[in-house]
Amino acid sequence: MDLRAEALTVRHGARTVLSDVRCALPPGTQALLLGRSGAGKTTLLKSLAGLVPAFRGQVLWDGQDVARLSSAARRERQASFGMVFQTDALFDSMTVRQNVLLPLVRRHVPEREAEARADDVLRAVGLQDAADTLPERLSGGMKKRAGIGRALAARPSVLLADDPFAGLDPGTARQVARVLLEVSRGGTLIVAAPEAPLDLPLPRWLYLRGGRLVYDGPPAPELEREQDEVLP
Repeated sequence: MDLRAEALTVRHGARTVLSDVRCALPPGTQALLLGRSGAGKTTLLKSLAGLVPAFRGQVLWDGQDVARLSSAARRERQASFGMVFQTDALFDSMTVRQNVLLPLVRRHVPEREAEARADDVLRAVGLQDAADTLPERLSGGMKKRAGIGRALAARPSVLLADDPFAGLDPGTARQVARVLLEVSRGGTLIVAAPEAPLDLPLPRWLYLRGGRLVYDGPPAPELEREQDEVLP
């Protein structure tokens, strides 16, 4: 899917969260969305997925204005997206396998096909041996990988990951980064994080500051140092 934000402005009440954001994300984009807490990263991801309405400007899916789509058409197109949230957002009363199967059940995927796809995803994220385990018995890193697996179950063409490394130790963060790189090959991957993870060398950076997109280009470590100086 071709994603675009055109002069995108989003407000929460009287507060402007995103201001005049413009970016083009063609199919196969692999990018880090960087910025400090409160910069608007989560809001931009949700806006791109059609979960947050624009106050002004547009989000375009393959050239179509999301705001002009019917609710049914929007839901149908949202099947192209997979979301990895800051928290694992797993259902505690369901096993890992049941959590992964959930989006497939909701999409009425035939049972045999759904189970085969769930098994494939669990192998991809290294959780095949924990398939029948409840989330409360998983480590933080395993929960993150289960969340990634659930996002991948519907075979999205666009994977949006909102700070998937939050609260993880360095070793687990490297493991999660490796999974993201492996499972997103050929598709669109946008990972939001407060700083660039060393183990996720994506070729494009988008940098938000105060709701504005201040940089869009190749990795620029000097920009992070500049932001540290500008934002105490």
